[in-house]
Amino acid sequence: MSQIIATNGAASPRTSLERVDEWGLLRGLSFLAIVMQHSLGEFIYRSDILFPDAVAMALLYHLIRYGTLTFVFLAGAILFYRYGRRDRRYAPVLVKRIGDIYVPFACWTVLYWILTKTLSHQPLFAWSDWPTFLQQFIAPTYGYHLWFVVMIFQFYLFFPLFRAAASGIGRWTGSSQAERTKFGRIGLLILLLAIVYGWLMYLSYYRMPEWQTSGLWKTLLDYRTYEFPYYAFYFVLGGICGTYLEKWRGFVLKMLPWSTLAFIGMYLWMNLDLLRSSGEQINLNYSTYLKPSSFIAVTFQILMLYGWALLLQKQKGWWTKLLTLCGKYSFGAYLSHAMLLTGIAVLTRDWIFPGWHLPVSVLTALFAAPTALLLCAGLSRLPGGHWLTGGAGRNWRLRKGTQGSAKN
Repeated sequence: MSQIIATNGAASPRTSLERVDEWGLLRGLSFLAIVMQHSLGEFIYRSDILFPDAVAMALLYHLIRYGTLTFVFLAGAILFYRYGRRDRRYAPVLVKRIGDIYVPFACWTVLYWILTKTLSHQPLFAWSDWPTFLQQFIAPTYGYHLWFVVMIFQFYLFFPLFRAAASGIGRWTGSSQAERTKFGRIGLLILLLAIVYGWLMYLSYYRMPEWQTSGLWKTLLDYRTYEFPYYAFYFVLGGICGTYLEKWRGFVLKMLPWSTLAFIGMYLWMNLDLLRSSGEQINLNYSTYLKPSSFIAVTFQILMLYGWALLLQKQKGWWTKLLTLCGKYSFGAYLSHAMLLTGIAVLTRDWIFPGWHLPVSVLTALFAAPTALLLCAGLSRLPGGHWLTGGAGRNWRLRKGTQGSAKN
């Protein structure tokens, strides 16, 4: 996902911008969390799983729910950090993002279509399949993880509206000369937005499934997990981070003990809620992103992880370098990792793991994550590889060309 939330590169409009290293760490952490989450999903619903194994997997699942929503947060941070000023031309950025994000998504959509049809022993392109095939480029179902690309790309399309709104709000918050008053107003706006967003999550989880609608409204409700308003709070929170980076860093470090305690409390509550809701079989769908408790837990977790990422960045150890490398190739690896997990699931479908589902899930993720990263790194170096990996391939060729020119 590094193309979705890239922090540097040749297309940067302002070469004087500081490189924000902690964003690379968060990107790597989020990618690893997503792979682990999807690996758990491949094994937790198998018929031979024991209830204690399912509970243990659910406990781990709630620790790594931050992955996808952290990418939304980082997308907002990067866009406002680099293009928040209204005098910055945004149209070229959007065109570039179409090539870096949507084109690789479209290519992998076709690949997942072929994989699914092959595994189910169906014709690849029967005439009756064309409407479903075309739907995959708007609301993908054959690649269970591709929905995120469709959703996050909407933020790029509507970013000028977010920027215009932020400009108007900025005139109000900046009308006072007192910095304390200014950030107090920003804090109040964030609190109000959190209340409104929490109410939206309440409606989405507890009320919208019961609404009797038809036509366009029914479609919007049925596909709300694909729609950007249901994730807008994290994007706006990221925008605050990108606009007031130094203040944000100080804030999350100051809040680190409290955000950690708050997340622990919400983590315990989410596990209890899941166990109560699931009954005899654990159902992870009860912990959907569009749920008030998930919203509160993930928000505190993002604040917590940001603080820990700042502390980790200061260490400059091997773990920092590893996470940065994961973040660098995360987009292409994200697109491909589900195919690896599907292959492993098909291979092990008839294997029995009573009492071992959690270790098998962890081992599967430990295999799939580095394999997907290596695959992305390899594809990025091939001619036309950027069609599958996004900017990772283009940036590699640019660096190689620069190095070649320097030698000449």
